[in-house]
Amino acid sequence: MEISFLKLILLAGAFQGLVLALLLATRQGNRAANRILAALLVLLSFHLVLVGFDERAFMMKYPHLSHITWVMPALYGPLVLLFLGRMTRLAPAFRWPELLYFLPFLGVFFLELPYFLESAQAKRAYLDDYARSVEDDFGLVNQVVNFLHIVFFGLCLLLYRKHLRHIRDFYSDLSKVRMDWMGHFLCISFGIVLFSILVFYARKFHWPFFGAFYPWHFLGIVAIIYWMAYRALAQPELFSGIPEGEIVEMTAHGEAAPAFADSAAPTAATGLSPAMREALAERLEGLMEKEKLYLDSELTLQGLCDRLQANRQYVSETLNSHLGKNFYDFVNDYRIAEFQRLIQDPANSHLTILALAYESGFNSKATFNAVFKKKTGLTPSAYLRQVRAYPGK
Repeated sequence: MEISFLKLILLAGAFQGLVLALLLATRQGNRAANRILAALLVLLSFHLVLVGFDERAFMMKYPHLSHITWVMPALYGPLVLLFLGRMTRLAPAFRWPELLYFLPFLGVFFLELPYFLESAQAKRAYLDDYARSVEDDFGLVNQVVNFLHIVFFGLCLLLYRKHLRHIRDFYSDLSKVRMDWMGHFLCISFGIVLFSILVFYARKFHWPFFGAFYPWHFLGIVAIIYWMAYRALAQPELFSGIPEGEIVEMTAHGEAAPAFADSAAPTAATGLSPAMREALAERLEGLMEKEKLYLDSELTLQGLCDRLQANRQYVSETLNSHLGKNFYDFVNDYRIAEFQRLIQDPANSHLTILALAYESGFNSKATFNAVFKKKTGLTPSAYLRQVRAYPGK
C-alpha cells in the first residue's frame, strides 16, 4: 500500500514536471534559461517515473530501462550550472568551453556502457539475482554521481554568491526578485541533494532511522517541482526577459560585471571631489523626487544615469560613498516613503496593501514585505494597524 501511494505521488510529480517544462519551453522571455530548465524538468520527470516503477516485474519486462537512473543524474549538475549562467547572464550565450561541464557525465556513461550494450536476456539474468543487483545499486557509479552532485551544486552556490557581490549595486526590483528566487532554488536543491546522499549511505551501511527514508527521499524532487510550478504561476516575471542594462558578462579577470555599452565596470574611486559628490547627490535626489522614477519597477542604475545624463561610475560612487546606499536601497527608500504616504491618504482606504505596494513601484509582494520590514521594523499589516490607531502620525 505504501509503495502504491509513493508511486502515485511520484507519477503526479512527473506529470507536473512535464507540464511545467512545456510551459517554460514555450515562454518567449529569457528563452535560453527557460529551455535549459525545461530540459532539466523533463529528465527529473523521467527519473521519477523510473523510480516509481523500480520493481522486479517491471524491470524484468523492460530490462533496457535498468541502470538509466544511475547515469542520468550526472546531467543534473551541468544543467543547473548552465541554467545559472543564463539566469544571471554570467554566460548569456552558448560557449564551447561549456561542453566541458558534461565530461563527468560521459565518464559515468562509459562506466556503464558495457552493461547498456548487453542483450535483454543477459540483463534479465543479472536482474534476477536480486541480492547482487541491490548491492550494485550502492556501488561505485552511484557514489561517483553523489560526488559530482556535491561538486556541481557547491560550484553553483559559489558562483552565485560571487555574482551577487559584483552586481549588488545594479539591481532593479525585478532583478532582485529573480536573484532571490535563484538563490532559494540553489539552496533547496543542494539541501535535497545532501539529504539524498545521507539516505543513500544510510541504506548502504544499514544505519538506523535515515535508511528508512529510502526511496521516500525522492519526494524532495516532487516538492521542488511543485515549488517551481507555484512560483512560475505566482510570479511569472521570474522567467521573463532580463531588463536591458543588467546583462552580466565575465570580465578579463574572470569576474562578473554588468555589461553596459557606454563604459567599463565601476572602479572603487573615480576621483570625484567631495563637493562634486555632494552636487551629484543633490541632482540624484532632486530627480527622484521631481520625476518619481522609483515608480518604475524595472528601473536600473543605467536607466537612472541616462535620465540624469551622468557617468555611471560617478553615480555609483556617489550612492555608495556619499549617500551610503547601493542603488537598490536608494530606490526602495523612495518606494517605502511613497507607500507610507499613500496608505495614510483616506482616498486610498479602499485599496489593499499589495495594490498600494504596486502603486509605489514594487512588483513583488515578497520583496515589498522584506524591504518594508527591514526599513521600518514592522510588517505592512502592523504598520497599517498603527496608522489606523493613530491617524495623521
